[in-house]
Amino acid sequence: MEKYIFTILLSINVISYLFFRQDKINAKNGKWRISEFTLLTTTLFGGTIGSLLSMKIYHHKTKKISFLLKLFLIISLQLTVCYVLYTSNFKLFKF
Repeated sequence: MEKYIFTILLSINVISYLFFRQDKINAKNGKWRISEFTLLTTTLFGGTIGSLLSMKIYHHKTKKISFLLKLFLIISLQLTVCYVLYTSNFKLFKF
């Protein structure tokens, strides 16, 4: 089960990274953009590391306060869920 979860999370992070990268490329070239909703949704469903890495590397969405606040809320929610699952009897995080 853990192997599948790792594979799924890795895939979501790669997709999220690529979405942010492509949106930056499109922004520079004046082309169609990937919506903030899509970027934030991939982050919400586990692509946080890919999103943050791509934001850092490509300096994308790093100055837009409204986006950063939404991103911070998503990360806070994810950390809260992880904490609740870890402190409960949920077996995913039990080592």
